[in-house]
Amino acid sequence: MGHPIGQFLTRPPHAPLPVRDAPASERTRGRRILITGAAGGVGRATAVQLAAEGANVALADVRVDAVEAAAAAIAGEAFAVHMDLAEPASIAAAINAAEAKLGPLDGLVNCAAIVIHADPLETSWADWEKIFRVNLFGAYETSRLVARSMIASGSRGAIVSVASEAGKKGHVESLAYSASKAALINMTRVLSAALAPHDINVNCVCPGGVASDMLREVAVAYGKLAGKAPEDVFPQLVSSQLVRHIEPVEVARTISFLLSDDAIIIRGQAVSADGGDTPY
Repeated sequence: MGHPIGQFLTRPPHAPLPVRDAPASERTRGRRILITGAAGGVGRATAVQLAAEGANVALADVRVDAVEAAAAAIAGEAFAVHMDLAEPASIAAAINAAEAKLGPLDGLVNCAAIVIHADPLETSWADWEKIFRVNLFGAYETSRLVARSMIASGSRGAIVSVASEAGKKGHVESLAYSASKAALINMTRVLSAALAPHDINVNCVCPGGVASDMLREVAVAYGKLAGKAPEDVFPQLVSSQLVRHIEPVEVARTISFLLSDDAIIIRGQAVSADGGDTPY
């Protein structure tokens, strides 16, 4: 079987590039930030990163025990709240709890998401609804309520959503997930324009190949479709330029930057954070 022309290599691959240490930062010091999907993966790494910078963080997740453990492990001002992104009442209650503890929020990270893998012609209506209810509707409702709070308090805030390179390129075996992330990218662009008069900055990041539980689930699903063991698939799901998995902390650093005033001229963007795999 041949290779698509874009994947044909005329030179041997280079060695994996190392993960670089980053100097200590204080760019979000004093900020009050809510992070959804904070029990693990990129969400947890982001909470750790922001807390280390001096931010006050509320970790939100539907997995109560896991998010409480994540918050307890963080040094600094961090606490856990339960949030079910499929339920508007739960979203409102979690935001109220976060603000009761921290005061008015001036930062939001929409990181929670679900993925269901299926043949593109066999994705059920129920699965489409389930994915969009969490990945898009929940992210919108959280953004809407936090933005309204920022406007009321006069906060110069920032909202960063975690989309995916799948939202730009699309994945055949996760059509509904890819579509939900494409919609999240578009929502980011529109909210950026809508909230600019209130000095609220809105962007999203599009990771790919992050060493996380979600990627391990992808390896299991792709393995079933391809008739391969997950442990053989997972090592292949890497950045072509880094020649390794992206670490959650590397995405967290990008999120931290976009939350900060350093990113004030970056607005409404879908920043590729996939190690060079997406060309735009």
